[in-house]
Amino acid sequence: MKTIFIWSILIFFTVCNTYAQENHYEFNRLNTRKQTLKGQSTSEIYGVFYVKMEGLVNPEYTKLKSELEKVKADSISKTTDYSKALDKFNDISTIKSKVVAFNSSSKPFRNKVALLKEAQILASKHHIKDLFYSDNYINKHMKAGFLLLSLNPEDMKVHLSKILLKLDNNIKVPEKPAYESIVALRKKLSNTKKNKDIKNLKNNKGYTIQNSIVPPEEITGNFMVVGKYFVLSTPTNRLLKDQLISKKTVLNLRIAKKKLYTNEERVLIQNKRTKEMYLVDHSFLNSFSVKS
Repeated sequence: MKTIFIWSILIFFTVCNTYAQENHYEFNRLNTRKQTLKGQSTSEIYGVFYVKMEGLVNPEYTKLKSELEKVKADSISKTTDYSKALDKFNDISTIKSKVVAFNSSSKPFRNKVALLKEAQILASKHHIKDLFYSDNYINKHMKAGFLLLSLNPEDMKVHLSKILLKLDNNIKVPEKPAYESIVALRKKLSNTKKNKDIKNLKNNKGYTIQNSIVPPEEITGNFMVVGKYFVLSTPTNRLLKDQLISKKTVLNLRIAKKKLYTNEERVLIQNKRTKEMYLVDHSFLNSFSVKS
């Protein structure tokens, strides 16, 4: 009788010890790197957070907000383009007025050549290749051509008249851009709920994976197993994409395997000190945990 009692005690402690080892794990960077160098690998690890579903953003609100940001960016882009086009038009108008003033002036060449110099500076600003003026500092690669024209006033006048005609044919007053109504979108956004209505959700709280993948070596410290879960890859049965669900939920709601990221359960573990949670596979627990 005494022997049976002792064996019962031993079996109890053995089971408790085994259970503790299966539900509590320790990880450190050195051991993880050693196992990685040995060829051990694991599937993607994701951070997990516990949320109240009423804190999740309404997709319609997100869509409208994104559309508003796009319209605002489009408006800024259109305004910038229009401003550049208007600036170019005004500068070319100034070029034309200076050339006309030069051609119509009866002053000596040296007293009015500054008009062509100013025209050339504006033309170079807008990458206009026509010759208005040249010296050792401005448009110097055309110095020879400008020198010949300056020695023949009539040729200069004909040359500049041709440029004026070309500018008249190629430049037009820029049209003011049409803008989408930002005010209407803002009003629509203000009338849209930012958060999901929890009445339309299966549960009002639960676990959800974060989008970024966590490197194995970042998981350090002592961890406990929270449970085993599947992850939804698409919304279904009023449950959300990326939400963790139990095997029981999968079976009860008859959720198709194609709506899950994987067909195998993953393990949710939590750091005992920091309370951070991660979703890992069994191979990570078995291969990277520090063995006592």
